[in-house]
Amino acid sequence: MPDRYLASFDTLHVSHETADVLVIGAGVAGSTAAIHAARQGRDVLMVSKAELADSNTGWAKGGVAAVMSKDDSFDAHIKDTIVAGDGLCDEKVVRQVVEGAPEAVSFLLECGARLDRDERGELDLGREGGHTNYRILHARGDETGAEVERALLANAQSLPSLRAYRNTFVLDLLNDGGRCHGALVMRHNELHVIWATTTVLASGGAGQLYRDSSNPAVATADGHAMALRAGLKMRDMEMMQFHPTLLYVAGLERTLVTEALRGFGAYLKNSHGERFMVGQHDLAELAPRDVVARAIVREMRKTGDACAFLDVTHVDQTELRRRFPRFIRCCEDAEIDPAKSWIPVRPGPHYMVGGVTTDLDGATLLEGLFVAGEVSSTGLHGANRLASNSLLEGLVAGARVGRAAGKVARNGHKPPRITSERAAQLATRIDFRDLENSIKGSMWRYLGVEREAHGMTELVRQVERWLRQVRERERHYPSEWQLENMLVVGLAMARSALARKETRGVHCRTDFPARDAALAGKHVYLASDRDPWLE
Repeated sequence: MPDRYLASFDTLHVSHETADVLVIGAGVAGSTAAIHAARQGRDVLMVSKAELADSNTGWAKGGVAAVMSKDDSFDAHIKDTIVAGDGLCDEKVVRQVVEGAPEAVSFLLECGARLDRDERGELDLGREGGHTNYRILHARGDETGAEVERALLANAQSLPSLRAYRNTFVLDLLNDGGRCHGALVMRHNELHVIWATTTVLASGGAGQLYRDSSNPAVATADGHAMALRAGLKMRDMEMMQFHPTLLYVAGLERTLVTEALRGFGAYLKNSHGERFMVGQHDLAELAPRDVVARAIVREMRKTGDACAFLDVTHVDQTELRRRFPRFIRCCEDAEIDPAKSWIPVRPGPHYMVGGVTTDLDGATLLEGLFVAGEVSSTGLHGANRLASNSLLEGLVAGARVGRAAGKVARNGHKPPRITSERAAQLATRIDFRDLENSIKGSMWRYLGVEREAHGMTELVRQVERWLRQVRERERHYPSEWQLENMLVVGLAMARSALARKETRGVHCRTDFPARDAALAGKHVYLASDRDPWLE
């Protein structure tokens, strides 16, 4: 058992259980992987740190990007993805995902997902930023993620060989001799060991490392931190995508306002009523997310306003209400009438592009460990994720990883004996909530939409100090272990961002405002035992 946990738990009362396949995370990638592994007859255990439905998937208001029209083509979707990825996409991976979309959609429909259809009964296709064609599948307008999650979890829970635990906080992977043997978790405030022949890490993203995030409370980069501690090779950790339009109303959570609204005809304006995206990009409001997010930040700085505005007063209000019911509910909560008033919006952290270096089959340097979804870096997204490619990747990669994990898994796994000495830690308390607020504020201030060397160097100094303070203290609650994960990953992100001395995709450095042609195709890699390097 890892040393770092022994000071906080009574190791004489640790329960154990086994599974062929352990899946960490119940979002689109995790649940898809669990379903495909279970369909091979494997004993699968899927765990979620909160309720099973608490994931970025359920909060997704966009859709699933898939070429489903004769007027569209795989090559066009591939090109759009690569253009958005700004020189860092792996074209082979992009093609595999794009061409895997029809099968992924068929799987989703097989699981019972109710996707929107037109008056002819055909799948209704929308358009979002960065896409040159109509290829976005939706459910109930802007509630696609919730419907995808509902369908997948319902199917998963119908499989007799698949168990699911909620409110199970994974502390760490169990590694020995170059192999992953499962995970150490907290259930019912007690230590619990899950031995598994294969483990799938599908733990989601890192949006909660920042304030004003579009992500749910569970998105605290736990999987990224586990991978770093396990010595895995991480890639492009500087690449956090900021969604351009989060609802910005005092007292209300920063709800994502789907960019499908801009595909529907909404305009972005400043407080003077000027459409500032016109002339900045050929696609205007439908430019890729990094372009729009930076433009809003610049406009806010120029006007002195705390936000920009989304104008839908000119669109068909009946159709608006039909297609975007969640957006309408958000407006009602904020006491905004979208037929008469502009909606205040500003960028916020949305999607973690960087992660564990892998391919679509989820292979890692640690035998028995696979990764999928937002915790991974497959080469699909490059330096900037194209809208609605994330649910697609979760479906395509989740299926491949689930099949691979199920194929490798076997009954009768014999775990090693892992022993350790009890590590001494200070019993004095610190204010974990205050530290959490501090890291969120500093990440936004120094590693936000725009960043530069002085600020990032200060962020590294701060986080290293906070990390020492946290590691010196005994911890007893998931929130305390979670804070360490946030600090570990925040430090990795800042160090990686310092290493990339250029502006590319979502990584915008004001001290290096241009792309460096020599860095096209060059990734920033990071591992726990060495400084970041470009390769």
